[in-house]
Amino acid sequence: MAERPTEPATPPTNAVSRRDFLQAAGAAGAGFALGDPTPALAQVAAAVPGAHARSDFDVAFEKGAIVSLRRMNDAFDTNYVQTGGRVGDVVLRYRRGAGDWQTADTSMLAKEGQLTERVNGDARETRFVVSESGTPVLDVSVGFVVEAEKIRWTIGVANRTAEPLEIGDFSVPLPMNTNFRQPGRPSTAAVLKHSFISGDASFLFWMRNNSVGPYLTMTPQPGTRLEYWEAQGGYRVFVHSAAAGVIARERGCKWRQAHTTATLAPAGKSGATRSYGFTLRWAPDYDGVRRILVDEGGVDVHVVPGMTVPTDLVARFALRTNHQIRGVDAEFPRETAIRSLGSKDGASLYEVRFQRLGENRLTVRYGDGKQLHLEWFSTEPIETLIRKRGAFIAKQQIRDPDKWYDGLLAEWNMDSRVQLSPDNYDRIKGWRIYAVTCDDPGLSKPAFLAAKQTVYPEQAEVGALDYYIERFVWGGLQRTSDETYAYGIYGIPDWKQNRDSADPGRNGRMHIWRIYDYPHLVLMYLSLYRVAKHQPHIRTALDAREYLRRAFNTAVAMFTIPTEVERWSAYRTGLYNELVFVDVIDALESEGLRDDADRLRMHWERKVQFFINENPNLFQSEYAFDSTGFESTHALASYAVRHARQLARERPQNDKFPPILPDATRRFMEVQMAANLFCRGSIEPAYYYLGSDYRGSAGNAYTLTYMSQMSGWAVLDYALHHAANPHPYLRLGGASYLSAWALMNTGTRESNYGYWYPGAENDGGAGGGFEPAPFGNTWLEQPHTRGSWYYSCEIDLGFCGALRGAATVLADDPIFGRCCHLGELRQTRGRSDVIPRDGLRRRFHAVLSAGRLHIELDVDRFAADRAIEVADDLSRVDFTLESDEPTAHRARLRFAASAGSYSMKTSGTFTDLVVDASGWAAVEVPVPANAVGATVSIVRRD
Repeated sequence: MAERPTEPATPPTNAVSRRDFLQAAGAAGAGFALGDPTPALAQVAAAVPGAHARSDFDVAFEKGAIVSLRRMNDAFDTNYVQTGGRVGDVVLRYRRGAGDWQTADTSMLAKEGQLTERVNGDARETRFVVSESGTPVLDVSVGFVVEAEKIRWTIGVANRTAEPLEIGDFSVPLPMNTNFRQPGRPSTAAVLKHSFISGDASFLFWMRNNSVGPYLTMTPQPGTRLEYWEAQGGYRVFVHSAAAGVIARERGCKWRQAHTTATLAPAGKSGATRSYGFTLRWAPDYDGVRRILVDEGGVDVHVVPGMTVPTDLVARFALRTNHQIRGVDAEFPRETAIRSLGSKDGASLYEVRFQRLGENRLTVRYGDGKQLHLEWFSTEPIETLIRKRGAFIAKQQIRDPDKWYDGLLAEWNMDSRVQLSPDNYDRIKGWRIYAVTCDDPGLSKPAFLAAKQTVYPEQAEVGALDYYIERFVWGGLQRTSDETYAYGIYGIPDWKQNRDSADPGRNGRMHIWRIYDYPHLVLMYLSLYRVAKHQPHIRTALDAREYLRRAFNTAVAMFTIPTEVERWSAYRTGLYNELVFVDVIDALESEGLRDDADRLRMHWERKVQFFINENPNLFQSEYAFDSTGFESTHALASYAVRHARQLARERPQNDKFPPILPDATRRFMEVQMAANLFCRGSIEPAYYYLGSDYRGSAGNAYTLTYMSQMSGWAVLDYALHHAANPHPYLRLGGASYLSAWALMNTGTRESNYGYWYPGAENDGGAGGGFEPAPFGNTWLEQPHTRGSWYYSCEIDLGFCGALRGAATVLADDPIFGRCCHLGELRQTRGRSDVIPRDGLRRRFHAVLSAGRLHIELDVDRFAADRAIEVADDLSRVDFTLESDEPTAHRARLRFAASAGSYSMKTSGTFTDLVVDASGWAAVEVPVPANAVGATVSIVRRD
């Protein structure tokens, strides 16, 4: 993202504690049955006499609505309702016959005094009369009962006319306190919304940014189901939405649930009234939310490995509810295989495989006519997506020596099939035109393309990168080693306008201070260093050391140039892709460039020290509320854990950078992980929510962003190497890794090469984000309807993170039992055979009841369609390697296990695996020329 207008803000502070989350839902309870829509007040009060005196809710009402809602004796002063907001209002659109829709809004009636209130203890009922020309048409009754642990909110509508009334829209505004920019107020005064609008099992909950409970949880009562929502002019959910649905369809929206109406019979007739209701409860944490879903008659859903599912993988899901599961129906039954796996600990387990690319809805039928819609997305295999994306980016390169932007890896509009350039910005206007050439959108494409070459190298794509560096980057986008401020990178709107600017200062010829730009080029150079060093059959324009030299100097420039030019410190902000700086340090060490390694390490460890010891605001980056930093902050914490002894060493008393103590490191790791999860879909079972990061719009806009996968890597790494209870994080981390692949526009000839924007020209394209709202504007200011963007924008940053997170994990999951995240599993007696399907085939982990085991390959891969054979007690692992390199070489392998000593057997020779201080053993495996079949066995010795 580019420089945006400064926002005055009181940003969120750190999370201060974390509970283990996403446990399997536990005890079941009975749902409350909604009664008469306009009950006599005495009857309501009699149900819970004196409830408010012992309630957990500190609630204030005004003219029929909740205007203040707090937890009694809360540790933080959080009013969950925004100042001036009213929770309890209803907005209706109704009509008689085929007439025009009329609108009724109880908030307007309250302002006009058109209401009657009755209060009896902790029960209250407010009646609103909707009139036309002074004649009553509708009665709307809103009731609240404040109980010890819940608030029951009922809504009744009654026809007052002698003819039927059709209700086309029945919506409930929810003006919660979601503004984190309240001057003079701590960030814990506000809350973030998580929502899942999907029939009878819909739910919403609001939580503070410190992740400390309570989470205010809202569920529909029996007989009430939600089908639609809008965020224009304030967030509201719909019980009926036929009128709104017509408007959405006219704007081009293809909503995935039915838009229903309700018809009220004439007054005095059966069916003249309808009743609806919701329940508000406090949950202590994520697991508490799940328990409430079950208690209130909904469904708690768990998924592995995620809800974006490649066609070469199966997914499993668990449904926990108090009601009987009647069936699970596929949207495309001929192309969907659903298999029941029985039940376990009160949950019904299923397995599903999709063959139809694109959106796939599963409808769960449960209870007495209840429904839940689960939204999945099916893609081609991840390996196919990676290869197609690389080829697509290279194909969009502009090669015209007469253009100053010769070599640019250009943006593409999948809707109009237009290639963008500085001579044609297409539908991008104003200051956002930078997205075509530079900043994160422009720099993400070469970063991903280069990183892809380290996995699946293609000569033509490496050639495109070298051409980009020679023609567009060196001496253009980036200052050369012969210029002052060497290795500085030009910011918006593009390097040409900055270099030619009449302004010699920070807005012109010195516009080289944007810290976010630097890591993307570091990753590009580092990746080409790896190609040049480890893929000798691929030609590169520079030698390996020159790429590494540029990676190193660009990294150092990030820490020095922006501070000197703009006083913008790179130590104090979490960036994306910067975690590769540690790999640059390791590469410098391996090349014998220890002074350079020490210099970059000094900068990196200074940043580690700041984040762990200085209590920074983890949510503030370019905005007061931003999820940008969570890949970086976890990398900083993980580095501190791995180098704990070194970082805790004694320093001189006058050193302003104190040592980093292990306890502080652990606290920081837990805090930043809680913050990562706070703005991530962790319970919501829809592919565009589960694993996606959330911005300030809280899932209303711009989901599946680049941070879904970048900081999803952090969740996976935490699960594999740091979490005491890894399985909830493995599920969420896997879902995060898979999530944004749904934005890829690919397909077969039969599917016309793409779900979002069909056509062979778009095969390999990608959207920059997903818009879950029925209509609105992207942050690039293009109108949209629900679905993927037609510009790729920054999404290739996410794909960079995906390459780091790709792993196949064999796990003993407490819900699903022995399962495989991102792999195909076959079990035999005493052994599991796993075929990796994660897209890279370079990382395998076993997280079993017998212990943990980790294998990582540096260059070569596990052979395609050949199983990794794992003994149940982890006493032995056998696998086969394949390589792109045509000559004989040695493959680099890293191994770690939670217990025991191991030896490796290859080519008939045993080698002991010696673990270093980090807990890993590093060995080299001889691989013959043109090998697909180098076999390796790792055997426990004791």
